[in-house]
Amino acid sequence: MLNGIDPIIIFEFSKIVTEKKINISQVPVKASILSKLPLPYIPIYLSEALTGIYIDSEDKTIDIDTSIETTMVQDDSKADNVSINQRGINNTVKITMVASRDSVGLTLLSAMADFIFPKVTSREYAITYLHGAITVFSGLLHSFSIVQGTSNDLYTVTMELIKVGIIPKSPIPEIPNVPGVALKSGVTPA
Repeated sequence: MLNGIDPIIIFEFSKIVTEKKINISQVPVKASILSKLPLPYIPIYLSEALTGIYIDSEDKTIDIDTSIETTMVQDDSKADNVSINQRGINNTVKITMVASRDSVGLTLLSAMADFIFPKVTSREYAITYLHGAITVFSGLLHSFSIVQGTSNDLYTVTMELIKVGIIPKSPIPEIPNVPGVALKSGVTPA
C-alpha cells in the first residue's frame, strides 16, 4: 500500500551478466564474474478505479516441519531424552483478487506471470507486495492462476508469494592448530 491509498505489487527484474576482466599485464588469462544488473521496476496498483482489480482476500501461512526424537534411558531414575528439531518449509502469502474481463491490471498481471516463468531457474526476478499488515519484500512466485466465472464476466486471480528470508553465509571454518604446521606469520607452533 502506497501512503495508505491502494495495495501495490512491484515486479523487480534483473539480468545476470558476465563481466570479463583482463589482467593488466595483458596476459591472456580472463576471470569471469557473474553479477545481477537491476532493470527498472514495474509497479501495478491494485485499485479497482485505476486497474480494474480489487483484493478479495489475503492469507498468510507459515509451514514448519517439527520432528521429535526420543532416546530410551536404561536407568528408571532418569527421564527419557527428547530432541526436538524444526525446519522452515514455507512462508507464503496468498492473494485472491477479482478483476473484470476488460481490466488493464489483469492483462498486466498475466503478462508478468508469463514473463517470470522462464526466469524461475536463474532467479532474475523478485516480487514486492504491500497492503497494510501483509507485506512481502523481494518474494518469489509460488503459484498464479486466473479463473473465469461462468455466470458473469469476472475473473478470480490467485497469486501465492513465498517470502524469502536473508540466507546467512556459512561461517568460515577455523582450522585447529596442528603441531608442525606453519601459521600465517610463518611461526611454527610448538
